[in-house]
Amino acid sequence: MSVRARVVAAGIAGALAMTMAIQPATAAVQTFRIQLDARPPVGEPWSFLRYFPRTLKVHQGDTVNAAWNGVGTPHTATLVPSDNANAWRATNQGPGGPQDPSLFPWALQVPDVTVGGDDNQIDVNPAVAGPSDPTCGTSGNPCTFDGTGVVNSGLQFSTPGSEPHFWTNVTAPVGTYTFVCLLHPGMQASLEVVAGGTSIPTPAAVNAKAKHQVAVARTSDGSVADDLAQTVKRTPVGGHTRVTIWAGGFWNQVSADEYPDHTIRVRLGDRVRVLGNFEIHTATFPKRAAATVPFITTQCEVPGPDTPANSPTDCAAPTDFQIAFNPKALRPTAKATLTSPSAFRNSGLLVWGTSHTFIAKQPGIYRFVCLVHGPQMSGIIRVG
Repeated sequence: MSVRARVVAAGIAGALAMTMAIQPATAAVQTFRIQLDARPPVGEPWSFLRYFPRTLKVHQGDTVNAAWNGVGTPHTATLVPSDNANAWRATNQGPGGPQDPSLFPWALQVPDVTVGGDDNQIDVNPAVAGPSDPTCGTSGNPCTFDGTGVVNSGLQFSTPGSEPHFWTNVTAPVGTYTFVCLLHPGMQASLEVVAGGTSIPTPAAVNAKAKHQVAVARTSDGSVADDLAQTVKRTPVGGHTRVTIWAGGFWNQVSADEYPDHTIRVRLGDRVRVLGNFEIHTATFPKRAAATVPFITTQCEVPGPDTPANSPTDCAAPTDFQIAFNPKALRPTAKATLTSPSAFRNSGLLVWGTSHTFIAKQPGIYRFVCLVHGPQMSGIIRVG
């Protein structure tokens, strides 16, 4: 085939591909899929705190299937009536930490007394944890987003082989809105509602775009996050060494939920500083504390001490079910010295801009873990 013929053929193929990918609106209602999270390469404890694709166009009356596709990290699929996710979060979720839901109705953490409890504890906001309307959200009965209020799936965990889905029928006026995850800042996607007759990418083209973005996140962003998680920096300080590591690695909304794979060697008197990251973590000794100090507890709200529960059906009323943060996991221990491999030492919750330092006082092999992500995120320090 001549060069001219190849150019002509390529042009025809490109035109056909464009015709298939962009179609004018028809009377038929379409269903579009938007993906939460992604599957990491085998053996990599990564979570993708992203929607795929990051932008989506629909017509009024179309339905969006929010589909989880990770390996355990929880998310919410939440449609909000704003084109500015960060501004909406600032107004509705607050500056972080426990917030009064009367001031910030979609805050993640709320004091127990502000949601009908009588305990000195911090709860997951029931508005975040539960669906905004438990009677809808299935493929046969999607919830309705009319552009005036929030539509929330509630807290759902990615489970390979049985991934959650949340369907929403979009009746909102022409304009731009946003999908957010109420747990993870920065996890958001733009939803543009366009007028009938406007050409938009087909569901198949949207799926292809999401697949491409997932591939880039897996091969590029995930690798960078992994490298950051493996970084160990050594700095001489007053005759000793300060060893600095990250609590996981984070890059472009991909979280490598891991500590360094290799053993970290330090001498007596050295300090190990753990830096917070954009995903929440703890650095906790010993590793087996992950089995005895849960990051969250589930319970029924009753007068006085609450009773353990596995689901809302265990409570006198489903609304009495609560998810509470374990204060033992959230708070740093008074002692930060490594004196025995079996002694409980905890950094408390590590977030971006925070850090915690442990001091090596006795020889031994010290195994540590993140209470949020469990044994998959653990490491070893050898003191001697």
